[in-house]
Amino acid sequence: MTKMNGATMSSGRKWARHAMLLAALASSVTPGLAQAQGLSQLLGGGNGNDLTGDLLRTVQQRLTGQSTIPSLQPDVQVQNPAVQQGPQAYGPPSAIERLMSARAGQPIRQYGYEVFGRGAPVVVRQSGALQDGYILGEGDEIVLTLRGQQNASYRTRVDRDGRVVFPGLPPVAAAGRSFGGFREDLEDAAGRALTGTEVLVSVGAVRQIAVRVTGEVNAPGLFNLSGLATAMDALSLAGGIKNTGSLRDVQVVRGGRSFRLDLYTLLMGDAAGRDIPLAEGDRIVVPLQTSAVAVVGQVKRPAIYELPAGQQATPLSSLMAMAGGTEVRGSYRYSILRTRDDGKREMVQVGAGGGATVHDGDVVFVAPTADISLAKVELRGATTLNGSYPLETVRSLRGLLASSDMFAPAVGRPLPYLLADAVIRLDPATLQRTVIPFAVSDVLEGKADMALQSNDVVYITNVAEMRYIAHKAGDLQRNPTRKVNDHPDPVPPPPVPDANAALQVQALPPGLAADPRLAQLAAIQGIQLPAGQSGGAGQGAALLAANPTYAAYAANQLGQQNPALQDQGPPKPEEERLNPGIVAPPDILTAQDGSTARADDDQDQTMTLPAGAGPLSASQLGVSQAQHSRRPPLRLFVGLDDDTRRLLVGTLTNYHVTVVGEVNSPGDFLVMPGATLDKLVQAAGGLTPKVDLHAFEVTSADIDNASGLSRTVRHSYGLPVAQFAQVALKPFDRVRFNPVFSDRDTGDVTLSGEVKFPGGYEILRGEHLSSVLARAGGFTDAAYPAGVVFLRQSVAESQRDTLQKEADALERQIISIVGNVSGKVQVTDGEIAYVTQMIGRLRQGIGPASGRVAVHVDPREIAAHPELDLVMEPGDQLVVPRQPSAVVVSGEVMAPGGIQFRSDRSVDDYIAMAGGMTEIADDDHVFVVQPDGSAIQVDGGGWLSSPPKLAPGSVIVVPRKLRHFTWDSILMDIIQVTSQLAITGASLAVISK
Repeated sequence: MTKMNGATMSSGRKWARHAMLLAALASSVTPGLAQAQGLSQLLGGGNGNDLTGDLLRTVQQRLTGQSTIPSLQPDVQVQNPAVQQGPQAYGPPSAIERLMSARAGQPIRQYGYEVFGRGAPVVVRQSGALQDGYILGEGDEIVLTLRGQQNASYRTRVDRDGRVVFPGLPPVAAAGRSFGGFREDLEDAAGRALTGTEVLVSVGAVRQIAVRVTGEVNAPGLFNLSGLATAMDALSLAGGIKNTGSLRDVQVVRGGRSFRLDLYTLLMGDAAGRDIPLAEGDRIVVPLQTSAVAVVGQVKRPAIYELPAGQQATPLSSLMAMAGGTEVRGSYRYSILRTRDDGKREMVQVGAGGGATVHDGDVVFVAPTADISLAKVELRGATTLNGSYPLETVRSLRGLLASSDMFAPAVGRPLPYLLADAVIRLDPATLQRTVIPFAVSDVLEGKADMALQSNDVVYITNVAEMRYIAHKAGDLQRNPTRKVNDHPDPVPPPPVPDANAALQVQALPPGLAADPRLAQLAAIQGIQLPAGQSGGAGQGAALLAANPTYAAYAANQLGQQNPALQDQGPPKPEEERLNPGIVAPPDILTAQDGSTARADDDQDQTMTLPAGAGPLSASQLGVSQAQHSRRPPLRLFVGLDDDTRRLLVGTLTNYHVTVVGEVNSPGDFLVMPGATLDKLVQAAGGLTPKVDLHAFEVTSADIDNASGLSRTVRHSYGLPVAQFAQVALKPFDRVRFNPVFSDRDTGDVTLSGEVKFPGGYEILRGEHLSSVLARAGGFTDAAYPAGVVFLRQSVAESQRDTLQKEADALERQIISIVGNVSGKVQVTDGEIAYVTQMIGRLRQGIGPASGRVAVHVDPREIAAHPELDLVMEPGDQLVVPRQPSAVVVSGEVMAPGGIQFRSDRSVDDYIAMAGGMTEIADDDHVFVVQPDGSAIQVDGGGWLSSPPKLAPGSVIVVPRKLRHFTWDSILMDIIQVTSQLAITGASLAVISK
């Protein structure tokens, strides 16, 4: 009873909704969209087979003004493989790939597996019209749209009985039928039942099918796909085909039937190749590959190709078609490596017609019968028109090098060098290359010509290449034992200081201290790093950790030895990649404008550490390395192989000449025999304004090959520049241009102090001091001529050399005495320290090497004795002090200092006024330094007849008494050095007055 009442109530609610719907249709009031949505919620909707749902959609379309045609969203459904595995494209070689590669003598892969050998997502589009050939099945959604007397849209799916049922229409069979046939039947049935109504039939959602993939695939299994999927989609979901599986015999099993799929037809674009659509319950089987052949050589697609299913052989023409044919049109040789029945292999030559048969396991070799270009000439090097030229139009060099416009300088490239170029010729008889030098300038001027042959290469050198070859030739001529090498010498490693020597320890920058490349540098140089420093261990490590100089070398040297640590810069252009050259050595540099310079003139070169190099600052290291890394490498001889380059360099070195002296760019050059001097001078940058043209010389080598002798011949010329063309040059000539002789000396002298016009003065050769003083206006009234200080650089250099020799002698003597057992008792540590300190001062050049010379500048003395008038040298300095009023007492006195001068006082008087001598004073070696810098001993040991005469500004020196411990020889040396130090101090004291 309860069930009956419930059913009755449900039926009542249903008819109530229908009544409300009919009332809404009969009403002339048009509700809004919100009201229509509320009505939708009230009526509840329904599924595709519920009339209420269809009526509801009709009401919504009527109320909202929407079209009755269903709108399908262009959604895309992506199905991924169930298991993401399988080899990537071109994975590890398979067994047949290894076997065929061994037979072919080169790596070769199977064709097609880079496409079908890996899985991929499957994209299924759910929108768009379906083809009439689509086979319907259970689950496909059918959309029926009515327009005309009735406007409605119905959606339903193919049921399990394979039928489609719409309201008011008879059931129509759908499963297993094509969509085109089903549509005609449904439209015909609807047209008979609904008069005056247009019927539209389409497919909404596509059914899902289950397909099983087995055999040689990477992830076999059962997969759910769209009804639109094909066999290739299923293979992609299965992870692709293994390289042991067949691409030409994929089988799709459907019920009791089997369909074969040849994937080669899809890969090669065969018009007859078609994929197989899948159906519910299909099974895809990928069997093992049965037979295959390989083709290598001059074909478009060298690979291992699988033969069609059931075939053990194929015509050579079919195999060549699969390989895409030969690379280019030409004559080719076909060879087949066959495997006989007894297992042995033999090479068989077959005809070019392609009528031969290739069997399973064979390897076909395709090679050109000839690769020779005839009647062709190539132009390479520093020209703007490089390329190949037909020999029939350029029979000679004049025909090829017709205009100087083809040598116009290019921005960013070295300038062409037209005085030494070459024709590289291949001898057809011996197949050996020869280099025939010539000069482009002679060809352009009509002075020389040469007939060209097929395959000649005309190479035009540039300035950088000329300097490279000439530098090698000059080194060989100056040092015949050195072999010319066309590769730059490696940068020598830095000097390694003594591990026992004390190093100046400074803190490394954090970036260098933690840089693990220090350990790499240590390994390169055979040095061990300390424990805790870049992971190294061992002794002797303070070298890198304590001295930033070697840390700087680490960054630079490692950058050269490990290319991965260097900034590789932009990718190489195609021309440079196909035609590699060599990198210019450090002594050949080319700027962007084409000008060249020597490496020793450039400041951005690789850092070379001098012996005993001190630590460098981090800022200095950063700047040096940054500047060095910015310089782009210069490549030479681009387009020539190694053998040709060596032959070209070796040949052109025989045409080397040298020009030195007054030219703007002296050095080594290349010229052809008979080249005139004007061209060489132009290549050297022209003459300087100081050149002497009345006598320049050319030194030649007169070589007699028959007798094996060479004689040097020197010619002197006096010609103007306009007549330089009259001088012909030969290889190995040396041209020297001297500067004009000038009476002006090279450098200035300096006058300071009490002269009327102090400053720097140019001097003439042999000019005297009195002349310079006269040019400076003479002395002022406050000048003290007797106390002038005259300093000369050449004397200072001699003093430094002398002091270094004295320091060496002292060092040898102290080592000898300290090593003597008896001497150790008499020599104290303090005395040793004193002498060691003095040796250090001598080596450092502190004080003694002043270069002072005692001179006379009093005009009356010079007039009486002209030989006292000193000849001036560049760099001389003259300091004229003011009239002093004191005498200085220094050394071992109680109160050293200045004492007012009186003419009646003696040396003893001044020493007494300074408090007298100390206990350690040496009263036997007291000496006086006169104002002019000369020194006079007070007690001359018999050679001094009277005490020295004192003058204002004199210095009295009382030296320290030294015990004769056991090293008497050292005592005398110390006294001598002490005297020199005192003289220097006295000179400085006089200058400061």
